[in-house]
Amino acid sequence: MEWDFRVRDRYQAERAKSKLEDSPEHNWAETTYDGKEGSDVIAVPNHWHRVRSRYSPASITDNTFIDLTHNQNHDEIMEVLEGKMIFYLDGKEHPTSAGDPPIIIPRGHIHGFTIIKGTYARFIERTVPTGTFKALFFQDLFQRPGIPSFLMVMRAFYDGDAFVSLPGGFKWLDYLFITIAGLLAKAFMPGKPATVRRLGK
Repeated sequence: MEWDFRVRDRYQAERAKSKLEDSPEHNWAETTYDGKEGSDVIAVPNHWHRVRSRYSPASITDNTFIDLTHNQNHDEIMEVLEGKMIFYLDGKEHPTSAGDPPIIIPRGHIHGFTIIKGTYARFIERTVPTGTFKALFFQDLFQRPGIPSFLMVMRAFYDGDAFVSLPGGFKWLDYLFITIAGLLAKAFMPGKPATVRRLGK
């Protein structure tokens, strides 16, 4: 897949920063599926993330959700290191294997992915701008053993920056759904961790 020129420019600008911790190469989320019989198959439904804008919160269109309070406003770079899997971006399917170019997901675009049952896969996700927010999101989502329940996903999406893409393509409806479902889920699910848990700690 070709780089979106806006993502490319933002990525190169981030990499050029002098501090290592500010580089997209410094923070990433890595996921491994062992492909063994009985292992849970990872399938992330189509979703999108908040996009920052200069307009007011009342300005909601089919293309952009406006939020001026807290958002991550990030691009995503997905790369398969071993095995193969399937990514979805803006309604198109992208089977991807180790060695293929990364899948570039510009901020605000609808995307998802699925592991192929029985096929070992290891992949990483980096963001532009970089940060630990993605690690915190996954640690929150998977704080209980096994595949997260529907309520856990709704609560994590609500407290994070993600919205499930519902049929019809109306982002205001996606926002309304997560707002209602997420608020209800908060009454039954554990809260979001305050900080990222570091390896070895």
